[in-house]
Amino acid sequence: MYLSIDHNSGVSISAQISDQIKYLVVSGALQAGEQIPSVRELARRLKLNPTTVARIYRRLEAEEIIYTQAGRGTFITRERSGLTAAEKRRRLSGKVRDLVVECGRIGMDYADLLKLVDEEIRKIEGSASGGTSE
Repeated sequence: MYLSIDHNSGVSISAQISDQIKYLVVSGALQAGEQIPSVRELARRLKLNPTTVARIYRRLEAEEIIYTQAGRGTFITRERSGLTAAEKRRRLSGKVRDLVVECGRIGMDYADLLKLVDEEIRKIEGSASGGTSE
């Protein structure tokens, strides 16, 4: 599992790592049941405090992205919980609103935002089906 940190991005390290793991899961690069590095191992690789990695893992567990088995390790969840359409919408609506507000704030045309979202979906779908991304 390759992860990188950009200290100049303005995005917190926790958010960068969490977002990268989520991307690897939805793109199919990390499969259900696959073991990921321990807190200590990932902290060592990324030169982070283990407490930071533990906090990221706790958040990902709360979101049902990963689970930990004592003495065995941390793994990608097998199946996402059966969320209703309303629950899915509720979980994403705030993030979509933030994205649209940021788009307006920086002066990006909303049509360009829709194109960008479509491109990202195609990249993820391409990765999940074994195609190449970019």
